[in-house]
Amino acid sequence: MARLLPLRGIRYNPEHTRLGGVLAPPYDVISPAQREELYGRDLRNIVRIDFGRPYPGDVAGHADVYTRAAEHLRSWRELGILVRDERPGLYLVAHEFTAPSGAVERRLGLLGRVPALPWERSEVRPHERTLRGPKEDRLALMSATRAQTSPVWLLWEGASGLRERLAALGEGPALLGGRIDGEGGPEKLLMWHLAGEAELAGIAELLAPATLYIADGHHRFETAAAYAAQRREAGDAPDADSQHVLVYASAADDPALLVFPFHRMVKRRPGLPSTRDELLGRLGEGWRVEPVDDPLAALAGLGERRAREHAYVLVAADGAALLHRARAETASPRASLDVSVLQEEVILRLGIGDAELREEALTYSRDPAEAVAAVGADEAALAFLGSPCTPAEVLAVAGAGETMPQKSTYFYPKVPTGLLLSPV
Repeated sequence: MARLLPLRGIRYNPEHTRLGGVLAPPYDVISPAQREELYGRDLRNIVRIDFGRPYPGDVAGHADVYTRAAEHLRSWRELGILVRDERPGLYLVAHEFTAPSGAVERRLGLLGRVPALPWERSEVRPHERTLRGPKEDRLALMSATRAQTSPVWLLWEGASGLRERLAALGEGPALLGGRIDGEGGPEKLLMWHLAGEAELAGIAELLAPATLYIADGHHRFETAAAYAAQRREAGDAPDADSQHVLVYASAADDPALLVFPFHRMVKRRPGLPSTRDELLGRLGEGWRVEPVDDPLAALAGLGERRAREHAYVLVAADGAALLHRARAETASPRASLDVSVLQEEVILRLGIGDAELREEALTYSRDPAEAVAAVGADEAALAFLGSPCTPAEVLAVAGAGETMPQKSTYFYPKVPTGLLLSPV
């Protein structure tokens, strides 16, 4: 049974701020240069809380990114820049953006909470493993601020009629609204506070038969579960704010749900193949390499091969090529993924195992032109350009209790940080 629990959210006061100045992307997609730009955009930008910059004279626990984040949150609430709603509710978000195709899309989602529990006890299904470092950082931030500033993105499957119901609820005046500079251009956001008993009961009834899956934010979810465990040991009750995680939930079959691939670049190292033919010699039976003149044009054509082949664009020092083999029956949803086959049958054959992956033998980019340029500039020895996973594939992997390789999906557009904060 899927549940989204209401909360008394903390949000920006539209009388004092505009969303385009104060929201930010999730911390894990912000570059150092972008953080500086966000710092200069508005003194009240959420980046100062969620992803503050360190200074040379910082003293851990006394004057550092976490203590400054807590002070910003405290002072902004005192000044009325951030306000907390009196009534608990769910928050309906309409996110309008222009897709790469040029079409204007509108995605509807709900901000709420779910219990912050370990995976084995949670009603939410994950699809990837996490790394230790980001969780330690997020736990330190949560402990200092006593707030969650960025939601975990969930997908629901099986809530028939819920999207249509939300569309009807989003016809009245919005609580917040504005335009932001998104990754692919301007984006428009509207948010409504749904606090009526009938509204919440209707949403709960439609959502009850659904299953919830994580799209983005595994680190944040696990951090919230660790924090909740700490607070239980300190005496917090099961229904305390600390026992929940802030989430944004949208439909897995929403046409405005986009998934992009990460392209892989292999750093130069001893023993790597230096040509297309040498790489082919490392691979198993059934693989083929066909030279191509334009790697980006070849990438655009991969979708036509997807039903019958695993296909990638290889970029090497001696040129680009189409690397492909026929699909075969697999024992698990994970094994059928293009990104899994690339890792297991190609990258591992380069002598790059789990230890090397942890040592960043690979780098990743969403921009295929960047990956091609990295090989041309000798910043990478090889690059592999691939097709995106589908939402259905992600759900199948999670439903089977499996996990995907690192950097398998990039759900787009991201839910901005700062749209709603949850006290913990």
